[in-house]
Amino acid sequence: MARTTTDMRQVKSENLVNRDHVASSRYSLTQALSRLRSVKPRQNPSTDFVPRPLTLLQKLSLAPIKSSDHRAIPFDIIVRQQFKDLLSEPISKQHQRYFSKYFTDDISTKTFTIKEFGRLFQLTSLLTKRILIVFNLNESYEKNSISGEDIIRIARLLWISPMPIKAFILFKLFDSNDKDIISINDIRSFYEQYLSEVKYFKDEKRLHEIVEIFLQGFFPLNNENQQQEELNFEQFHHILQENPSVFQSLYLISIPDQDNEDDEQTIWFKRWWMYIKNNTNRIAFLILYILISIALIIYVIIYHVIILEKHSVPQVIARIGGMLVNFNYALAVSLMLKQTMTIIRRLYYLRIFIPVDDHIDAHRFVGTMLFISAMIHSLAYALNFAINLNGHSWFSLIFTTVAGIGWVGHSATITGVILFMLLIIMPIFILLVLHAPNFWKWAIGPMVLFCFEKIYLFKRYLPKYGRTKLISIRIEDEHVLSLMIEKPSNFNFHVGEYINICLPNIVRNEWHPFTICSSPERKDILRLTIMKKQNWTRKIYEHFSKEQNSDDNDMAEITVDNLNNKSETNSRNLLVYPREITFTDKQKDAIACIEGPFSTCTSYIFDCEHVVLVGAGIGITPYISALESLIYQLREQRCKCSRCGTMNYTQSVFKNQKLKKIDFIWVNRDIGNVSWFRNILDEFEDEQDSYLASTTPKETTNSQEQRSRYLDIHLYCTSIRSNEQTMLGNLPYHLVANMYEVIRHEDVHTQLRTPTHVGRPPWKLLFAKFKAEHRSTNVFFTGNRIMADEIKKHCNEHSFRFQNEPYF
Repeated sequence: MARTTTDMRQVKSENLVNRDHVASSRYSLTQALSRLRSVKPRQNPSTDFVPRPLTLLQKLSLAPIKSSDHRAIPFDIIVRQQFKDLLSEPISKQHQRYFSKYFTDDISTKTFTIKEFGRLFQLTSLLTKRILIVFNLNESYEKNSISGEDIIRIARLLWISPMPIKAFILFKLFDSNDKDIISINDIRSFYEQYLSEVKYFKDEKRLHEIVEIFLQGFFPLNNENQQQEELNFEQFHHILQENPSVFQSLYLISIPDQDNEDDEQTIWFKRWWMYIKNNTNRIAFLILYILISIALIIYVIIYHVIILEKHSVPQVIARIGGMLVNFNYALAVSLMLKQTMTIIRRLYYLRIFIPVDDHIDAHRFVGTMLFISAMIHSLAYALNFAINLNGHSWFSLIFTTVAGIGWVGHSATITGVILFMLLIIMPIFILLVLHAPNFWKWAIGPMVLFCFEKIYLFKRYLPKYGRTKLISIRIEDEHVLSLMIEKPSNFNFHVGEYINICLPNIVRNEWHPFTICSSPERKDILRLTIMKKQNWTRKIYEHFSKEQNSDDNDMAEITVDNLNNKSETNSRNLLVYPREITFTDKQKDAIACIEGPFSTCTSYIFDCEHVVLVGAGIGITPYISALESLIYQLREQRCKCSRCGTMNYTQSVFKNQKLKKIDFIWVNRDIGNVSWFRNILDEFEDEQDSYLASTTPKETTNSQEQRSRYLDIHLYCTSIRSNEQTMLGNLPYHLVANMYEVIRHEDVHTQLRTPTHVGRPPWKLLFAKFKAEHRSTNVFFTGNRIMADEIKKHCNEHSFRFQNEPYF
């Protein structure tokens, strides 16, 4: 996807370059030909025939140069001359305007230090020095000063140069001694300096291993099992062309993306229409809530003004506030009935019309309206007593029973004062019953359901439903641990649901919600993955960390590179085999009680045609259950041929269910976080490859195979800036990562076959791709609110249904 973005930038740049550059390019090509004709071509000693030299355009094409044609002008001479011609071309007014806007000022008359030059192009100190050497600005480096005009020339050439010249620039970056030949030691020395500066790989042993694998790609072994030591430019360019993914890295030889132009803004009414279309049931229920509130207000006015003929305005306003308190309290309690919400989510036709996924936000909104209604009720009565004293003092009317209001001992004023003071910090149900004569009519239904739910949840203390034990604890890294819990025999749940858990012998009487990471098909255990944050989670993590440190069991470890440069203590992350504590039945710490399950929006992933699962950090846990469930579904389809023993798949499950495709997007700041669920991702890659190998015809194209895939994994690491932000600064890393993938067929960081993308996901491009490939798409997200708002905006633009699951 990063490559696609870069391609679009190339196309965008051509719109500006094309008109002005065509004429000057023709001139430079003609000039280059006239100069090159003076170069005496190499003659073939076997014949007197002198072939016609290739044109410069032919030499600059992407087609590989035939090594057998020794009579043509050397490729490196042609590219070198074209590089000089492009560099010496006068800068057009159109380019001057563009770079004035790009650099936010006209820098042609200014002077910059070398450090400032590096910041302009997002370069490390090594790349800054090497790029100046490539452009013959050694003197500027020594003087620590570079002119703005030279910067514009460098930026222009990086921006408009064709691929052969980009390859030449890369070649010269390695050729620090300007000898037109690069050795294996040149590249090794370059990468050791570069990677030590960027600190993407903190393990020195791992760093050297990656560099050596990269060198194998450029300096392969010959027939005598000896490694080539040196390369000229033509050999270097040929190796790049033989590896398309590595060759595509040359697009990064450009200028960083600093385009400040805003995207075309959607006109306001179209934006509102998209929002209404995507949130019809939410808007309908909001309108219903408003209509009910208006109806209750009208009822109170008619009843007290017309029927009872009470014309005191403050008293009528107080009654309106009281009626709205009754309504909002009953609704607020109803919105937090977990079992009721779970039932609604499991009934397909109910959840289509009822926006059950928003019940937490709706509860907050109704709670706010409850508070406002209570304030209106209280202040209106206080004002009414101040106006109508009837021979009593205001304090006696407020703090005694002389007002004669209330159905239980005329206590409405006293209980009202107490309610006013304790509205937020204490339960108010009993006081409301004593305070208002009609409140119980509104509250009895929700409160009966609430009591039934609490009685039902007492099953958590029964061995078959909730009382269980820990099988093991796995400490994934310094922030995360996983709990393996024995699954009670009568405990059943769906994908994406969560439970409340209590560990009574560690922290007594504290229940905390966590999403179940294991699949429903797994009958033996429940898995919870917990991040250490504060209070309970920190106590649990520290308790089991101490247990693990005192345990003498051997532990197998595999390290993964940590990309979080700010961390000084975590230079080694566990990848495949975490540190584990196994419990016995006699250990008190193993006792656990679970309550639930309770549903979330993730529980109906399998009722959608195409889903996009987006998780930020630990927010990916709700979707791991779905991935593991898919693995079990694939394995259930296996069938073995009785004659030849070949493993095949029946495909019956996928044909009968609605879900056809999943795009799994995991955004992490630290790529080491992949270790939490690497085993599951690795299992699914293996299972899907086996499935595709047995169900896809051999003559199937890549695009057809892509459509046959059931799951696409997208991993993003945000601790490394995106290619579009750094361009040339990311080129060495991009080359290493792509060459490693070509040789080892796995990602350089995670050892998965799925590549790791750097920077933030390009949501606009991703969602446009999903829109083109699928009829309907549902996006599920768990993460911070800023990212949620950004994703929701793109969902509205493409008419995708957006579900935001809260952290548990």
